[in-house]
Amino acid sequence: MNSPCPCMHYTKADTVVVGTGPGGATVARELARKGERVILLEKGGNHRLSVGNILSYATMYDIRKSADGVLVRRGIATGGSTMLYSGNAYDPPSFIWEKLGIDLSAEVSETRKELNIRPVPESFYKGYQGTLKLVEAAGELGYDMKPQERFIDYTACDPACDHCLMGCEKNAKWTARSYVDDAVKAGAHLVTRCHVSKVLIARNRVLGVQGRTASGTMTVEAGKVVVAAGGIGSPMILQKSGIRDAGRHFFTDPMSILVGMMKKGQGTFREMTFTFADESRIGRCVIGNVGAVNGLMAQIAAGRVLEARKGFQMDRLAGMFVKLCDEPQGSVDEKGRIHKRLTAGDEKNMAEGLDIARSIMIRAGVEPSSISVAKGIGGHPGGTCAIGRVVDRNLMTSVDGLYVCDNSVFPESGGIPPVLTIIAMAKHFARRLD
Repeated sequence: MNSPCPCMHYTKADTVVVGTGPGGATVARELARKGERVILLEKGGNHRLSVGNILSYATMYDIRKSADGVLVRRGIATGGSTMLYSGNAYDPPSFIWEKLGIDLSAEVSETRKELNIRPVPESFYKGYQGTLKLVEAAGELGYDMKPQERFIDYTACDPACDHCLMGCEKNAKWTARSYVDDAVKAGAHLVTRCHVSKVLIARNRVLGVQGRTASGTMTVEAGKVVVAAGGIGSPMILQKSGIRDAGRHFFTDPMSILVGMMKKGQGTFREMTFTFADESRIGRCVIGNVGAVNGLMAQIAAGRVLEARKGFQMDRLAGMFVKLCDEPQGSVDEKGRIHKRLTAGDEKNMAEGLDIARSIMIRAGVEPSSISVAKGIGGHPGGTCAIGRVVDRNLMTSVDGLYVCDNSVFPESGGIPPVLTIIAMAKHFARRLD
């Protein structure tokens, strides 16, 4: 290499990991604990002041909209989107084993025990008047809304907070930051606010990565590169690095959020989002409860304006969601532009879910004319570097030493929160990586 200019610096590692979400943080932790020299690069910052409040939308959220009107949200910060997720934990979808032949049962069991994943206890939600009305109404209509398993320490969590989607200032919700901290304690080096532009490749062999920091260009030389920048970030990096197949088959589990006014009594104000859900339609959609504030924020994000009605009261708002298991028919280009629309099958499944959610809300006492629906809000971008298309079952691309490990490697959506699956996959991968 030529001598670097003053604004350029170089460093070396055994492995460089790009991204600190559940995939990247887990891989870095595993490899650092094995004694590898690991450099962990994060595009976002290590935000603290904005955790748990409205400032998170300005500092940690990246919200993009496709030309077809689908919103996609992701987190850009240490911890990635786990900083902004609801904390729900679901076992891997059946296709991981049945179609891909990958057995994650040991890693799932280990992670469940390590992070004490368990359902919301009754003592936690016993005062949720609005939510329990929805649960009761669902049961009367033949739908079973069950307490959700979550990455949450309920002894530290405030049941009236409902700030999970803004971060958790009490550290009651597990985030990938804890794994980042573990990796650093084991010897990994973390660089934040580093925008990785491309992977360096020669003779079909990875050499490292190149990125930008506040002090200029940064080059990391490494024999292995693990790209874990998520369903949008990873295909952008791969395409800029010459892997043109990346970026196709995009899915995002888009949601519709409903809010309406209870005719009388308490709504879901100061009650936690996604504590209950009906899972009988997994593979098509999941239906659950939404706190009033998060429901209102979704309407604003989607450009919806709630009708100003006489007697409007925030504490009477009640909310529900319909999370779609969408077909992987979208794309992401190297500039991060999203092309995503719902297919006819997606629209049918969403319409059926919305009919169910409306019927539950009305049965629970919501005024039908007050119901507002914010459509197409996605939060689980994936599919864009899928196994069998861009990476193999060992998560390696066509370039020797270049891997991907995040939600983008799954060829289809499970229609459920993917964090537990990603952690298990990352452990499975890292423990087999030479």
